[in-house]
Amino acid sequence: MAEQATDGESYGVLVGWSHGAIGTRLDLKLQCVQSTRRKERGDVDLHHVLMTREQATILANYLFHLTEQTPPPPRRRGLARWFGR
Repeated sequence: MAEQATDGESYGVLVGWSHGAIGTRLDLKLQCVQSTRRKERGDVDLHHVLMTREQATILANYLFHLTEQTPPPPRRRGLARWFGR
């Protein structure tokens, strides 16, 4: 990358992610490697991003739009699956 990282930023490659709930918030866990802040290139950085459900929805919609993908259809629940609705 042509840019130099400043004290407030680092660069890496996303290699995995997961999520969990903390109360009403979402804990998005991002795993990155080759960060500019690590001495060992193979080390994996784990970043926790705490966000509201609304923020997660906005991020998801933004990523769908950016990649020109469509979100999956809503899941059918309970009796709707049985009766084909």
